[in-house]
Amino acid sequence: MTTAQPVRFATLSLLAWTCLLSGCATPAATEAMIPETASADKTHPYSVNVEVTGGRATDPTGTPQIANDAFDEAITKTLIKTETFAKVKRDKAGNYELSVIIFNVQQPPYGGSASVTMETGWTLTNQLTGEIVWQQALRSTYTASSDSDVSFSGRLTKAMEGVAKDNIKQGVTEIARLDL
Repeated sequence: MTTAQPVRFATLSLLAWTCLLSGCATPAATEAMIPETASADKTHPYSVNVEVTGGRATDPTGTPQIANDAFDEAITKTLIKTETFAKVKRDKAGNYELSVIIFNVQQPPYGGSASVTMETGWTLTNQLTGEIVWQQALRSTYTASSDSDVSFSGRLTKAMEGVAKDNIKQGVTEIARLDL
């Protein structure tokens, strides 16, 4: 056995353990972003459609992200669940359009617990008049503790889902308080 073989074996072993402990990046799951306790103060007798921009797809070798489609779906399902509007439409034919822009997502590069901060801009527009009836910037922070998942990537995914869930809860709560 040459000296290169033990070094190669040690290097491959270290790489394997690193991959096992860090895990592959998985995107934030839609269902995990839906708040369990969100409730609407009232039901607006109108329809709404949702549009999300600013999200990013997850690269399996990178860090977990929140995709536009997943965040859109989580907001849509939350609006349906809470009955904030009489109807949630998939096309642009709603009485109102809810546009949500993901401005900033801050993630730690590595660590024990994973704290993520998310900043979004929510805008509700009357489709008939074009008037912006409500606009607000929302900021959420969520920390997944080191015992929530073995891998850092798993903790980061949980933190991404938690921060999105909190952001959606804030937004839907504010919309439910509006007089439309």
